[in-house]
Amino acid sequence: MSRLISAIVTVYNRAGMVTAALASLDLDGPNRLEIIVVDDGSTDGSQQVVGGMDDNRIRLIRHDRNRGIPAARNTGLEAAEGDYIAWLDSDDLARPGRLDSQIRFLDAHPEIAMIGASAGRITRDGRARRGARVPLMAHEDICAQLLFRSAFQQSSIIGRAAILKAYPYREAFPVCEDVDMFVRLTADHRVANLAEILVERRQHAGQTVKQQSAAIRERKGEIFRHSLGRLGIVPDDQELQRHVMLGNLKNEPVSRAMLDWSEAWLDRIGAANRLAQVYDQAALDFVSSRLWLLASRNALNGPGRRHALARIARSPLTRGMLNRRGRAWLCQASRVRLAGR
Repeated sequence: MSRLISAIVTVYNRAGMVTAALASLDLDGPNRLEIIVVDDGSTDGSQQVVGGMDDNRIRLIRHDRNRGIPAARNTGLEAAEGDYIAWLDSDDLARPGRLDSQIRFLDAHPEIAMIGASAGRITRDGRARRGARVPLMAHEDICAQLLFRSAFQQSSIIGRAAILKAYPYREAFPVCEDVDMFVRLTADHRVANLAEILVERRQHAGQTVKQQSAAIRERKGEIFRHSLGRLGIVPDDQELQRHVMLGNLKNEPVSRAMLDWSEAWLDRIGAANRLAQVYDQAALDFVSSRLWLLASRNALNGPGRRHALARIARSPLTRGMLNRRGRAWLCQASRVRLAGR
């Protein structure tokens, strides 16, 4: 049976990247593809670049002014006519076979409303970078991670149109609109990530995360305040700020005080969930362990190295990484990373 797949690409001043993004979208087999491009008031010629492409699958919609990412995405949602809706950011690329692989999964798993995938990386000079960003894959693990940070690559998402249209992006979230939507959708529907690298994320100075870090921290705080409230936890401003920081640790040094706080805070969240039963406990233990070990690793690079080693050795949080859910993810992630070399 032939079905229509709607791929939505929003663009704002990406004239130098959007052509490659659109050209990367393909389908094999009987299904049909429409590509909806929403130009959000670009001033750099992006509209003309898209309009000049010789591709009858493309439907271009233009905002007369820059209305922001949530409004642009909602315009695409409203215009989509397909059975499935897929997303791709205008600065990223879909790998060959991406849509076909995800459609096969959704056809085989009618209980899943939306899926994402692992992502490769393209450096600023246009070279593919070794390795991959491997997300959590099971629904329960994804829900637990959304208490701390995003659990999907927005460019890798595809879902059932009737469901995605019921969860539009809220314009009260000019940033983190995707995390807000993920939290709302996963409260009602099952989701997953595939253990395949299906998109390539481009790294460049114009990314939203690099330009609006303060706004991102503030909006994440609002999302997580609500999620913590479901556990009966009402964080003060400092606790909320630290919670956001804990979910977004990269290579930043972690002080002894922050490490001690992190262990106590994650213990508190685990205890609250055992009472409220909002999240699968094994999934939350696994996610908490990942965050704890990342904080500990960063602390090992600072003056509190000996203290960090002692805390890692005796903390019950450390064991969560090796529970059944943790072991399953580690095996899948290892295979993905080996395949991405």
